[in-house]
Amino acid sequence: MRVLHVIADLGTYGAERLLALLLNTLRDPELELAVMTVYSSPEAAAGLAVPVLDAARRGRYDVTFLPRMIRMMRAWKPDVVHTHMHMGKYWGRIAALASGVPTLVHTEHNSEFGAPSVYRIANRVLVPRTDAVVAFSETHRSALAADESIPLDRIVVIPNGIDLAQIAGAERERARAALNAQAGETLMLHVGRISPVKNQRLAIETVALLPPPARLIFVGDGVARPALESLARERGVADRVTFLGFRDDAATLIAGADIALVTSLNEAMPLAVIEAMVAGAPLVSTPWLGAREMLGDGAFGVVAPDYTPRALASAVQSVLDDPGAARERAGRARAFATQEYDIATTARRHAALYRELSARTRSASPLITAARS
Repeated sequence: MRVLHVIADLGTYGAERLLALLLNTLRDPELELAVMTVYSSPEAAAGLAVPVLDAARRGRYDVTFLPRMIRMMRAWKPDVVHTHMHMGKYWGRIAALASGVPTLVHTEHNSEFGAPSVYRIANRVLVPRTDAVVAFSETHRSALAADESIPLDRIVVIPNGIDLAQIAGAERERARAALNAQAGETLMLHVGRISPVKNQRLAIETVALLPPPARLIFVGDGVARPALESLARERGVADRVTFLGFRDDAATLIAGADIALVTSLNEAMPLAVIEAMVAGAPLVSTPWLGAREMLGDGAFGVVAPDYTPRALASAVQSVLDDPGAARERAGRARAFATQEYDIATTARRHAALYRELSARTRSASPLITAARS
């Protein structure tokens, strides 16, 4: 069975990183995999163990990429096209339908619903022709069904996964040394690209309410970084806020954190939260849609009641004031995550989904069930 994944490009954050890991893990003799990118990303493509078909879109106003996508799909002849993110969701599905691909799957990485009307019109055409939509949690599944009028029995829950071996050797003292932690210093680590949706301003406002020796470290980069650096100076905490930029060892650095901090406005299933769970770092999060489910209603971490700096600072302080309870939550989180969020498990669930869809396509049945093992 030939499965072609479609995504805008192969970057270093979130969905792109997950797809690259999935493609390199999904070693199934019955599956032949490839990925199509709308925009060229040769450096990231070099690290993949599967062929990369490059539509080579040259910019926003280049419309010639769509015919190229269709021609490449027709030449590669996939049995399944699996689309990701905005470009895949719309252009990828349109190209797949124009190419006559028999089975269409889309993974919804977004959690900020309420698309403009033009996309809702497109969805009315594309949703009935999409055989399965992958969501990451039951909360995500329900919200997606309500927003895009997708039948629940067509939405499959497959949680994200990470390479557990990457974090298995992470040591707290080595990580703290890499973070330049001082004796007795409390480290709050925020991992992720710097962008408005990640709401890093709240992290700075929060550390300003906490007494020294609390220090905030950002691992990640983005265009909003200068504004955050300015805010840290305005709040008088520039000496307690560190920007490390993008780090390819972010997953192991989390082991050195006293608090893994998540300040996002919207998330679907952030890899940084999974990595913190596996690393055994105490988690404190804002109440984005799905946060309470992912953190086990408080069993795996603390979710602040709202998005105010005072509420988040209070949640952080409650963790610091009761280290015993924090260790218990972190232990439960680690046990759960290593069982549920292994990329090998994620890969098996995808392979099972492709087989089920293929079988149902052959039998012309419109229904599917969630692949959970």
